[in-house]
Amino acid sequence: MDQRPLFIHIGLQKTGTSYLQRIFWDSVPELASQGLSLVPGSKLAMFRLALDVRDRYNPEIDPPSVAHALERLPRLLEEAPGAALITQEALSAATRPQVERLLAATEGRDVRVIVTVRDLGRLIPSAWQQTLQGSRSQTLDEFARRLEASVGTNATPWRTMDVPTILARWNRFVPADRITVVTVPPSGSDPQLLLDRFCGVLGISADGLTVDERSRGNRGLRAEQAEVLRRVNALLPDEVKRRDVYGDLGKRYFAVQVLGGDEGTPIRLPAARQEWVTHISHEFIDAIKAGGYAVAGDLDDLLPQARHFATDDLEVPDEAVAGVATKALADMLVDRMHARAEAAAEPVQPAQPPAAEPAAPGWRARVARLRAAW
Repeated sequence: MDQRPLFIHIGLQKTGTSYLQRIFWDSVPELASQGLSLVPGSKLAMFRLALDVRDRYNPEIDPPSVAHALERLPRLLEEAPGAALITQEALSAATRPQVERLLAATEGRDVRVIVTVRDLGRLIPSAWQQTLQGSRSQTLDEFARRLEASVGTNATPWRTMDVPTILARWNRFVPADRITVVTVPPSGSDPQLLLDRFCGVLGISADGLTVDERSRGNRGLRAEQAEVLRRVNALLPDEVKRRDVYGDLGKRYFAVQVLGGDEGTPIRLPAARQEWVTHISHEFIDAIKAGGYAVAGDLDDLLPQARHFATDDLEVPDEAVAGVATKALADMLVDRMHARAEAAAEPVQPAQPPAAEPAAPGWRARVARLRAAW
């Protein structure tokens, strides 16, 4: 048995994963000095590993190397000195055979699983806006009703939030005392608290890690911006909703850079759903206690707070939608004008022979055409 620890952080989604991951990718040298390596060695490679583990390789949009990401993992782990960390929230939705395949590739490392968990009162609205950033166009009420109907099944969106089932799935292969639930602190807490809890599980110090404004994680949407994005998504043709196209322009540009910000109405579930959310939260806590899993933090952090619920359903006036949409159009026009001005100021370069297209997908060309259209 290789006694070097391998920590597998599987999410859950919308539980501070972007915040933690950005700090860790910005702190690779410091982590190495503390005996911890990120494997694979880049954020993109980590995502591609998750695609392969989850059987989501698509030859039309993914490079051929994705299909062999899991095959390369044993060698990468062998080359990594000391402890290693895999962190990818998409792994939380892995099926039992997929979990088994991943663990079979760990070459006998001392595997420890980390699950970050957040209270459902905040998680559900955050998960809804994440679906909007993935090109969906359902309302918050539609999302909540679909979620409630999917409880007890393996259907989305429940399967990405079903803490007891996810823990039990990994517990079939990893002992409970090697599975740690890290609770996300209540809103208003120092963000450093989540980092300290996570680092404590890894056995490292947060001192010296790079924590700055960029470490906030994803820029969230307020109700007004979310409604603009939802309406825009409803008008988009299906061919631009693929992850290789929409992710670049629809999510990272339009949703995050143009719309994202802190101004506006917070997104909250209506108070009518508080009783149901609280009931499910107690079931989660009971399952964690009964399973014997290690806990970093306080399980009471998983109980929803009344202030995270609204008195009415989420409705955004058309006037507010028009205001956000107008500002978004102005910002996009300014971006386009600046890009044109910068291009005009650059010296003309000698013509270069065209680069060879990627072997499989041709996705770069489609993204380039969409960028030109913007």
